[in-house]
Amino acid sequence: MPLFDLKVYVRVVAAVFSISSATAFVLSLLRLLCPNLYYVEYLDGSDLIIHYLISGLMLVTSSIGFLNSCVVMNRSSSQNTGRNITTWLLLDSLFETARVVYIFMSEVVIKGTGPLQIYELLISIAQYLLDSFLYCQMILKH
Repeated sequence: MPLFDLKVYVRVVAAVFSISSATAFVLSLLRLLCPNLYYVEYLDGSDLIIHYLISGLMLVTSSIGFLNSCVVMNRSSSQNTGRNITTWLLLDSLFETARVVYIFMSEVVIKGTGPLQIYELLISIAQYLLDSFLYCQMILKH
């Protein structure tokens, strides 16, 4: 892994996190607006409630993650230290935890089988692994 200055590395990680958050926001908004792309069968009762709940949760946490990473990217390097970095990483872990719950609920509980479901799953897995790697590296560098 190439060695970057911590100031540069923080901005690179923030950019990757913001892309991940934006992708999750778009996919969950698409799930909310066009559920037929994710579910073959009509949702009713508790499945419909779970669908709206997890989609809303993902919209909120991905928005927080995106805004948080944008703030880190645009903040001066002198402010990207100590408590600010810790807060940023904690808010990003909130987003990542919500993403895991979101995928679990949509895959296991609601049993999504629509045409976009597998693509969302693959994108989420790849981004989660990359984000987790960068998160761990960020903790070690910080």
